[in-house]
Amino acid sequence: MILKELKCPGCGAPIKSKTRDMMMQCSHCGKIHLYTKSAKGLNDVSYQIVGASKEGKDELIYVPFWVVHAEPVVRKEKISGGRIGRFIKDQRQMRGMRDFYVCAASEIPEEFSRVWNMDLTLDQPELFEISDFRGGKRALMTMEKETAGDNAEFLFLRYETEIPGTLQDLDYDFTIKTTRVIYIPAYKSGKKFTIGV
Repeated sequence: MILKELKCPGCGAPIKSKTRDMMMQCSHCGKIHLYTKSAKGLNDVSYQIVGASKEGKDELIYVPFWVVHAEPVVRKEKISGGRIGRFIKDQRQMRGMRDFYVCAASEIPEEFSRVWNMDLTLDQPELFEISDFRGGKRALMTMEKETAGDNAEFLFLRYETEIPGTLQDLDYDFTIKTTRVIYIPAYKSGKKFTIGV
């Protein structure tokens, strides 16, 4: 790995990193900045650290999520069958402005992150902000902002295809308004991860 030396945009102190973490914390002022390959430097990013609403006795890890605030607009869709299944399941539609949660830590296995992304996107959690990581470990952010936008759109399309019935045609726009980073607490026990909100 290449050792990078960058300066904190906030206080000017040097920041060094040997890891693949795209969110780098200044040891002098404590602020976290986003490293982008395109800008080849550190940039300010809106981020929030969320407190755990569920207590756990296992290892506490703060997992970075890109929260993509977007508006999917369906102009035309054609679904064959599935009306009764949609009615019985009370299938909600993913329309209008909403936050799409995209897990940005590669150390979280897909079997967990895939479920978290959909659950958090469908049931927007009430989050309360805390000032630091409170004894927990900060997971590395390994996903670019642009990739998060693509994954948010894929999340919308995945949901549309999982609605009961056969999706035959879908004409839509997916407009991203803003993106931010949220660290959400999770508990690790062996190879199992449980979200803490």
